[in-house]
Amino acid sequence: MPVPRRGWRRHQRILLGSLGAVVLLGGGMTGVVLASKPQPLVVPQAVISIPGQATAVAPSATIGLALKHAHLVRVVVSTSGGVDLAGRVSSLGWQADQPMPWETTITMTVTARGGSPRKTIAQSATWTTAVQPLPTESIGLTISPSDGEQVGMGAAWVIQFSKPIPAADQQAVLQHLTTQESLPDPVGWHWWSPTEVDGRPQQFWPMSEQASLTVNLDGLVINGYRLVGTTATGHFTVVNQHLTKVSAVTHQEQIYNGTQLINTFPVSLGRPGFPTISGTLVVLSKTPVVFMNSATIGYPGLYAQNVYEDVAISTDGYYMHSANWDIYDHGVANVSHGCVEQNPNDATWFYNWSVPGDVVEITGTTLQASEADGEGDWNIPWSAFQTA
Repeated sequence: MPVPRRGWRRHQRILLGSLGAVVLLGGGMTGVVLASKPQPLVVPQAVISIPGQATAVAPSATIGLALKHAHLVRVVVSTSGGVDLAGRVSSLGWQADQPMPWETTITMTVTARGGSPRKTIAQSATWTTAVQPLPTESIGLTISPSDGEQVGMGAAWVIQFSKPIPAADQQAVLQHLTTQESLPDPVGWHWWSPTEVDGRPQQFWPMSEQASLTVNLDGLVINGYRLVGTTATGHFTVVNQHLTKVSAVTHQEQIYNGTQLINTFPVSLGRPGFPTISGTLVVLSKTPVVFMNSATIGYPGLYAQNVYEDVAISTDGYYMHSANWDIYDHGVANVSHGCVEQNPNDATWFYNWSVPGDVVEITGTTLQASEADGEGDWNIPWSAFQTA
């Protein structure tokens, strides 16, 4: 019995449709078309790369930017304060038209579109630019005693700077001083001025002490500058325990080597109106001949002559020296203009015997040694010194 054509075609479509194909019949030909498979998912990506440390990015740095399966729609770069930064995108990434501000938190937001199915994505990254480098500066410094010098037990470290160190930075400077010695206690330091700091032990140095000092201020910030090339070293050896006691009352000087009294000489100290300084002084230097002129201390006409065998015990012009013009007063009266006068032979012996750092204790005058005389180190209490 013939099957109706309409019913057969309907059955055919249902059957083949269930097999995943479409059959077209007509004109004596048969065609088969396979159904389309689902397209694979393509995910768009935007990757931001921050160079180096995200907390110290250079203001001129290029921020890496890479897109995959997407094209760039927009880049917005702004500071934490809401200021947009202009820039350009290249194959390397994003770079600001002008250097980014120092020490600033910055956020980049990238918008891109692409993928399959197509969609818009956004990616963000945050970084902080580096702290602005400070301008650099070098401060000259000198250390006394000079490197390798042989000294007496009263020597003190003296560091002098070519530019003032503000009070707020002086403790930081002390922390950049390193000393080495055999003493159980640290060396103490005292600032006499913004350009000078002195260091000494609590008691006099022991015999044969090998003391060294290193000053390294590189990297320290002073007055808005970062110091570079500001280093120095020093070393000295203590070669004796000389102590000279000078009395304006007895007009005598007693000379000790350690605890042993080895010489007693008559002397003359400052007359009324020209007192010699009292206190614990040290030998600073020796000079064979010094031209002394009273005009330099405001009294022209009193004296102007060469003086021999000069042992400086102050930066303010006080010496122990030879005086052959009033020998009869030595051991009897104080007639000098402030210096300690000695007999010529005694002065020659003392000159040859002394080394810088030897201790000279002067008593019995009305003028106490002070900072102004350059001899404050052993005349202020130990409590006035700070440890580094």
